[in-house]
Amino acid sequence: MPWRLQIAVYGIGLFSTTMFYMAAVVVPLWVASLESSTFLIGMVLGSRHFLPLFLSIHGGALMDRLGGRRVMVFFAIVGVIIPLLFPVMPWIWAVLVLQMIAGLADSMGWLGAQTLIGQHMRGSTVYTGRLSFTCRFGHLVAPPVIGWVWDNLGSTAAFVGLSLWGLGILVCGLMLPAADTETASGGDTTQMTRTARVRARDLLPRLADYVEAFRLLSLPAIALIVMASMLSHVGSSVHSSFYVVYLGGKGFTGTEIGLLLSASSVAAAFGALATDWLARRIKPYWLIMGTILSGVLAVAVTPLLGVLSLLAVASAVRGAANGMSQPMVISAVLRAVSPTMQGKAAGIRGTMNRVASIAAPVFMGGLAEFVGIEASFFVVGAIVTMLMGALVVHVLRSPDLKATNQIRTGDAASN
Repeated sequence: MPWRLQIAVYGIGLFSTTMFYMAAVVVPLWVASLESSTFLIGMVLGSRHFLPLFLSIHGGALMDRLGGRRVMVFFAIVGVIIPLLFPVMPWIWAVLVLQMIAGLADSMGWLGAQTLIGQHMRGSTVYTGRLSFTCRFGHLVAPPVIGWVWDNLGSTAAFVGLSLWGLGILVCGLMLPAADTETASGGDTTQMTRTARVRARDLLPRLADYVEAFRLLSLPAIALIVMASMLSHVGSSVHSSFYVVYLGGKGFTGTEIGLLLSASSVAAAFGALATDWLARRIKPYWLIMGTILSGVLAVAVTPLLGVLSLLAVASAVRGAANGMSQPMVISAVLRAVSPTMQGKAAGIRGTMNRVASIAAPVFMGGLAEFVGIEASFFVVGAIVTMLMGALVVHVLRSPDLKATNQIRTGDAASN
């Protein structure tokens, strides 16, 4: 694949996913400076997920219909403008609306990066692995930098920094091929049919797109991968919520917890690079389910690990497993559908992942009320293990899944 194309796709993934983590530093600090109730503050912080929950399928359908480049450039422009509006609209309800729009913009960037891998790179694990690897380093570096900007240069400078970071998505979007083509591993290109002129009605959500997206769940491979991906997000939600709460309650310092999260991110980056090597040796469904289960269990055993060194090992295992499973899941979804449906496929996966991410902390919180926070880790681990076991049995009993659970040898070679 041309490196210009690869850099553009990886850059979109890097800048869009990192924008979420940077906003997670700046927006709570901004909201805390405004006079408001804790209820409204909670609504603001959670509102970033609201529009992606309902519009991920629509965004994927737009990429199928209009092409990834157009959609990426549009949402990149939105992502550049929105952060600049926070300082000039210091009202809690304005922040709520801006948060929702900003969350949609950066989620469309990540959705677009995945779809572009399918449209231009045939969903190869070589490139999904590189995408996942690239994104991890932005997560490590950018949040501390934007925090330093907030502390030393002020809130306005921090929001300007978010806007400048968003320019990275725009530049990478403009680097994409002007014509929508599907690029084969050998370098040949096939013209894909797209809507030539964009009309206002093309931008509106269509019920038919949502129906088509949910119909994809009738495909055995899509249904399996989506369910496994949801279980992965259960582990990720616990890791980003009650994991931190539990360790803080046990006396671990913020620095120590930060180091544990960093260990997970670094391991995930290298796990992503190992994906293609493993994909050539292990059947895809077994690799996906095995790595996802390993990642969830690495979080579930947290109460058994009382010292920092053991927690660091478990965090690294969790990160490596997540780094390996993510590219495999993306590739499996993209390969299970035709090129004209890849955006919708990525959209339905994103939608269901949002459902899991929202529901998991709520479920675990309610569970902890009855059995205690320590036991809730074990119960969640046991539930995920049983559900994953059921998926394994389903694969073994399904002729369609057994037929598609084959090692692919046609991925593009590493460049």
